[in-house]
Amino acid sequence: MATSSTEPCVFSIRRRLLLSLAGGFAILIAASSLYLMSLLEIQATNEFDATLRAKADALAALTDQENGFIELDYNKGDMPEFEREEDPEYFQFWLQTDSRVLYRSKHLGEKNDLPLLSNALNTRVIQDIALPDGRAGRMICRVYEAKGPDDEIDPDDNPEDIDPSIKAPPLILAVARSRESLDTILASLGWSIFLIGSAASLLGMLLAWAVIAVSFRPIHSITQQVQGLDAEHLHERVQLPKTPKELAAVVNQLNSLLERLDDSFQRERRFADNVAHELRTPIAELRSLAAVGAQWPDDQTSVARFFEDVKDIAGAMEGVIADLLLLARCQAGIEQVDRAPLSLLQALTSSWSKLSETATAKDLKYKLFIEEDIMLDTDSGKLNIILTNLLRNAVAYSPAGEEIVVRASRSGAGFAVELSNSAETLSAEELGRITEPFWRKDEEESASDHAGLGLSLVSSLSSLLAMEIHFAQDSDGTFRARLTGSALQADEHFGEGLRHSG
Repeated sequence: MATSSTEPCVFSIRRRLLLSLAGGFAILIAASSLYLMSLLEIQATNEFDATLRAKADALAALTDQENGFIELDYNKGDMPEFEREEDPEYFQFWLQTDSRVLYRSKHLGEKNDLPLLSNALNTRVIQDIALPDGRAGRMICRVYEAKGPDDEIDPDDNPEDIDPSIKAPPLILAVARSRESLDTILASLGWSIFLIGSAASLLGMLLAWAVIAVSFRPIHSITQQVQGLDAEHLHERVQLPKTPKELAAVVNQLNSLLERLDDSFQRERRFADNVAHELRTPIAELRSLAAVGAQWPDDQTSVARFFEDVKDIAGAMEGVIADLLLLARCQAGIEQVDRAPLSLLQALTSSWSKLSETATAKDLKYKLFIEEDIMLDTDSGKLNIILTNLLRNAVAYSPAGEEIVVRASRSGAGFAVELSNSAETLSAEELGRITEPFWRKDEEESASDHAGLGLSLVSSLSSLLAMEIHFAQDSDGTFRARLTGSALQADEHFGEGLRHSG
């Protein structure tokens, strides 16, 4: 047998949402931080490299050539960064042809050389290196030709001593500087972004927690209200002011369920009370008959009459119990259905024959309009109970001298039987309760032989036979019961048109 568990899951929806939002927000912040860090690193490195290029261009501008000789107009005071003792920068010149060193900055000494990164004319290469003193550095290497006499002629020189056809070979210039300041800036930016991102993630998690807490307040309110409900408070409804759109359907369905449960509990209570009432009256009659019979045991005539009354009372009780058992089997879905072809005309005629005497006593007129060829594939016994109870209800509640009209017709593969009779006006609530077991508009009729189970059986048996029953009342008081279902396609027709019986 399948069982259901109400054990809560390991993760609640609130926790899942919080973890999902916090995780997503953290991933978004981390990705944004990495992207921002990469942009800042590129920008800071570009600015650092721009400074290197400017220094290399300035040193290159200090070189010129005359008659194949290279001159470097370098003044130590103009570029102190290459001369200082702390955090010095470096430069070095080579001839492109044989990579011979022409000049080194002060702190390179005689043996330390900067690496050659390129040997192609008019190229610039920048990359990270290890400086001679072991520090991390960055270097630019460019290959160029020094400016000659055609570019600029010194006024102090004698033009006749200059031979433009003689050119010096291209020069290789390398300028390097420590990148510690750049790394410090990048590290500071990295930590700043990390701390800001962490703070943003934490604030985002707190904000998500607050938003989720506020958003789940309606659900918490619903939970508290539902926890306070029991069988004695099913008339209460879940109240949720300003219900969110997503929960409106849940609240409506929950209130609808509570309404149905309340109706069911009320019907069960009324059913139990009515069963007790229906059985208490005949039992009281039996006890009364037994007490009277015990006082005059020798009066055979009275004793015989008492036993006849006992038989009648027992028969009525047996009928009520049989109807209750049939009703219970139908509602439980265990009542068997034995189908066979059946003439609707024959079924209606048979059902009315059981009531004609009672109808005649009330001077009721019976009119039947039916197509003779309507054949059904159904359980004749159960259909007879349905029709008999519908007709009995019409006979019981029709005023004396009125008429009961039955119309049966075919529509395609289906049929419809409508019974109409005059009756006391019912309210909409009363009309909705007429199939409730033991319900009667006039409770005083409980003393009669009308137990109030007829229309309950009609409703349950109709569902069992795959038919539908509908009750309505016109504004003039005419009560209508309409039974519909599937009909057989008859091989033979009993006639055409309508047959009238009255």
